[in-house]
Amino acid sequence: MEKNIHYTIDPTTFAISIFDGINEEPFNYQPNYPNGDTFDSIEEATAWAEEAVSSHDPSYGFYPPAGKDMPSEPKPTPAQITESKLAFIGLTVEELKALLAN
Repeated sequence: MEKNIHYTIDPTTFAISIFDGINEEPFNYQPNYPNGDTFDSIEEATAWAEEAVSSHDPSYGFYPPAGKDMPSEPKPTPAQITESKLAFIGLTVEELKALLAN
């Protein structure tokens, strides 16, 4: 079954519910921006929701903004993800290359 991600916005509170198109309940409920700033209009909430839905597409390179009047944050590149995983286990890329060369 293909996912059909979609959203609804409460007309009074502007809270966003994002659905995966499979389950009845939302997988994301966003009453405000992630940093706690409020959505002050349907238009503002819609813009955030559209970006949030787009961010689930692997080819889309951004996350929705964390707060009001903030830019969208770029998703990490594959190289950044690899470096982060290596750092978690205490290795650098150079150290891994040296280990693999032996």
